[in-house]
Amino acid sequence: MSYLKKAIGVATAACLTVGLAFAPASAQDKKGSIVSFNGPAGEAYIGRFIKGIKETAELKGFDIKVFENQFNQAEQDQQVQQVLAAGQLPDVFIWWPSDATAGLGSLRALHKTGVPVLKINQLPNEQDKKYIFGYAGPDDRLRARNAGYMMREAAAAKKANGGEGFNVIVLSYPHSYGGYGLSINAFKEAIAGSDLNIIGDVDEGFGQANGYKGAAKLIASVKDQGIHFVYGMDDAILTGGIKALEEAGYTMGEDVIAVGTVCNGDKQLIEEGKQFGTTLQSPLHEGQLAIKLVEEYLDTGKLENYINFTPNPAVTKETIETTALQGYDGKLYGINELCSGAWAQ
Repeated sequence: MSYLKKAIGVATAACLTVGLAFAPASAQDKKGSIVSFNGPAGEAYIGRFIKGIKETAELKGFDIKVFENQFNQAEQDQQVQQVLAAGQLPDVFIWWPSDATAGLGSLRALHKTGVPVLKINQLPNEQDKKYIFGYAGPDDRLRARNAGYMMREAAAAKKANGGEGFNVIVLSYPHSYGGYGLSINAFKEAIAGSDLNIIGDVDEGFGQANGYKGAAKLIASVKDQGIHFVYGMDDAILTGGIKALEEAGYTMGEDVIAVGTVCNGDKQLIEEGKQFGTTLQSPLHEGQLAIKLVEEYLDTGKLENYINFTPNPAVTKETIETTALQGYDGKLYGINELCSGAWAQ
């Protein structure tokens, strides 16, 4: 069985299990209040996450207040101080730090109030796990591993057809971001033993503009070695990188094969063959799961599982139109609702 088929099979089975296991119970009038600290709704992925937590909170009878920061930990720290100074504490805090290390002081302050804290999106670490009651979000390792399997599959097909050149450039999250280390290590493990060889890793920042800027710099520095594959830790970053590669004269899908993750870039890139594939990380599911866990904790005083991952199947041109997942609200969602960015347009 191929690496890609194996990855898709395992992920699909997991998705179906998750959807069935967490289908919502009959409507009940459960009240409570939630404060969520997270990034800006204007960023495509986070916007869908906020949609998920708000709609599911309303469905479950929770009042929710969302504080957005512009990927700035100092701004988020100030928001935490404002909430604590107001003296009106919620029943639960949802915590998505801009920088988990720099934000540790704010997390401690939230914990000291006695209000339980659920961490979102970035896995707990040795410093912060004692301050939270659980985690909801993506599996950074699985996401990157699936991307590695897809690239490995593409490389094997290229070699079988007589193609040459297997140098990889990586368009990363900022290296200080919690998911970077987990992602790059899992990706490297997935491609280990293949012909693929990483020759550059840039961490300009989040979003398409930073992806373009970082890729342009990296292309200039390594082009003499030959660039044949590009891995994007985030499709929004990769979208900018693809633009930079095209402007540098590369034909995507021929000269360079692109594999991304998160599914927050541009669907058309996959449909046109400019991007080989991505891994579906649904921010809507992430938001829904957060509220599901808040409800579970307030009902029982604990979670059945401390770590709770959202599904993460591989998506290629062949599977793009048939991919669908059941949400934690029991509804079935298609690809345009699951992904974000230009996918939803």
